[in-house]
Amino acid sequence: MAFDTRDLRIGMDVYTADWVYLGTVRRIRLGPAPSTRPVRALPSEGSSVSGELLGPQPTAPLGNPGPSVQTAANGYATVPDDALPLGAGAIAVGRLPLPLGWHWIPVSDIQVVSFERVVLGRTAAELGLRPRRQRPH
Repeated sequence: MAFDTRDLRIGMDVYTADWVYLGTVRRIRLGPAPSTRPVRALPSEGSSVSGELLGPQPTAPLGNPGPSVQTAANGYATVPDDALPLGAGAIAVGRLPLPLGWHWIPVSDIQVVSFERVVLGRTAAELGLRPRRQRPH
């Protein structure tokens, strides 16, 4: 999955695939982005029948420009944003704000980003990390 600067931010909790807590994101390093070109529809692409006209209450005849603007040929009325792709970048993960014991993890190892949590696609053992001992209760 491709992530950009909107997805990851400093302070997010990072867990391995086996739910070992590694710390928080301390730094984000951008890497070279894959060369991709924007996907745009051809002007002839799309349905010849407007699905909006098939609805219970068509609004185009009432002056709503949405059905004609939000077409495949118009990129569904989306505009590009200024978010930078992380590409082949990495995140620094650690428990301390000082760069002691930080681990640089490639963005390609990230499986899921959800709210304030990052879950990696590999276990602590696969990353070569030993889980910290838990204090006995």
